Amino acid sequence: MKPLWKIRSGEFAGWKINDALYNSDGENIGYFIDNLVYSLSGKCIAELYLSDWMGTRNLIYPIGSPRAGFAGIAAQAPSGRVGLSIGGWQDPDFPRECVNI
Repeated sequence: MKPLWKIRSGEFAGWKINDALYNSDGENIGYFIDNLVYSLSGKCIAELYLSDWMGTRNLIYPIGSPRAGFAGIAAQAPSGRVGLSIGGWQDPDFPRECVNI
C-alpha cells in the first residue's frame, strides 16, 4: 500500500495498491496505467509525479476504459504533508464518483 498526496495542497489523496486507487475510506475508485490515474468510469483524473504525488497539468489526457471496482480495504488515512510548489501543476479535480477522496 503506497500513500499518495495531492501535489499542491499536500492533502492525502488515496492509496495505490498494485494498479488500483483507493480513497481514504478504503473504496476502490480508480486505476493506474503507467503514470496516469483514471476513475472507474475511464476519466483521467490525475498524473503521478515522483511516484507519490497526484496532480494535473494543462494537458489533454487520454481517455481510459470503464472498469468494475474491487472490494474495499481497511485502511487509515495518514496525515497530510506540505505540498509542492511546482509551476503548471494543480491538485487533481476528482469527479463525483470520487467525492470521498
